[in-house]
Amino acid sequence: MIIDAQEPKVELQFSDSPIDLQNVEALFASDVAYNEYEDTKFDIFLPTSSTTTGLVIFIHGGGFTGGDKAFIYTDSYKNEIIELLTNGIAVATINYRLLLPGDDEGVLKSLHDSKRALQYIRYIHNELNIDKDNIVLFGTSAGASTALWLATNDDLREPNSFDLVEHESTRVKGIALNATQSSLDIETRWLGNVFSEFGTSLENIMQEVGEENIYNFYGVDSQEAYETPEIEAYRKQVDMLSLLSSDDPEIWVTNTGGHNDEPLTTSSFYHHPFHAREIKQFADAVGVPNVTTYGNPILFSDTSNENFVEFLKRKINE
Repeated sequence: MIIDAQEPKVELQFSDSPIDLQNVEALFASDVAYNEYEDTKFDIFLPTSSTTTGLVIFIHGGGFTGGDKAFIYTDSYKNEIIELLTNGIAVATINYRLLLPGDDEGVLKSLHDSKRALQYIRYIHNELNIDKDNIVLFGTSAGASTALWLATNDDLREPNSFDLVEHESTRVKGIALNATQSSLDIETRWLGNVFSEFGTSLENIMQEVGEENIYNFYGVDSQEAYETPEIEAYRKQVDMLSLLSSDDPEIWVTNTGGHNDEPLTTSSFYHHPFHAREIKQFADAVGVPNVTTYGNPILFSDTSNENFVEFLKRKINE
């Protein structure tokens, strides 16, 4: 979708909130299109404010094959939406294209959609009454790894593009990650770092997760196609641990949903506490501040005891 050179314009259609806002004054708009595809839409809560507001963008999980932006409206997070709005912070929740069987784009399709959503929201910041330089990300599972991917990449803006949306920055002030993956390079990082003490093999992961699912993750359908220089380069593009650098934003991360022992299920591979351990180790090594808790039982917990909403509010107000 090519955006013309006029001032950014969008006609927001406000509707009833999907949750009870408990008398908080805010507007709600749903299914705002940020690209041409059916799934590339976002919802947004806009607190009543005479000045521009900060923004939290939520990215849902689901293994890049499922999930929906409406997850944030469940009991898990609706009180947090109200708390953020009460503090004058806007909240958006985005959908992105999911991986389909036989997909030849791989996970970068979903990641690039989330990048586009961030840039488009910045592009229409005047219509949304938000400060486009005051944005933080919050994600769960695949959404958390998406937030980590966006935060660890250098600015992905393309100032020479004919599409003015792509002129917008992808840098943010902070990211909060729940039940995240540390990297989307399964072979290098999951085996070489996250699960190294367990002697886990790629065959172990493929047996549990599904060989076809692993290949589909990188847009291929066979071992022959996977074992190529092109896929090795692809994996490097989604290895957030290697992308971490000292200028990246502060990270809040908690992985406490799985046990500390050898992963044996799909969920334990995706959400193991040691994903957060590796993020902390790599972040500490390059000097990126982080608020980290991991383990079940807990192996490490940041002394601040700061929860993710406190973190989001702190970063918005810095």
